[in-house]
Amino acid sequence: MAAVTQLEHQIARQLLQRREAGSEQQDGTRQRSTQQGSVGVDITPWADRLIGILAVTTGLLLVGSYLEELLWAAVAATTVITLR
Repeated sequence: MAAVTQLEHQIARQLLQRREAGSEQQDGTRQRSTQQGSVGVDITPWADRLIGILAVTTGLLLVGSYLEELLWAAVAATTVITLR
């Protein structure tokens, strides 16, 4: 069990290091593009949102295929939250 926990921490550290390195590269790219007069469009938030929506939709379809009533309850709850 300790080996699994250690592996999880190692993977998390590597992901955080990649994220930090990527953000530093993006900051440098943005600074260069603004210095050149062109403004870059950052599509990362839209991509993250799309991935999240697709993941939730897939999850609902999988759960709904087993428990149809649960799917209808989730659709109703989502409708109520959306209309609120």
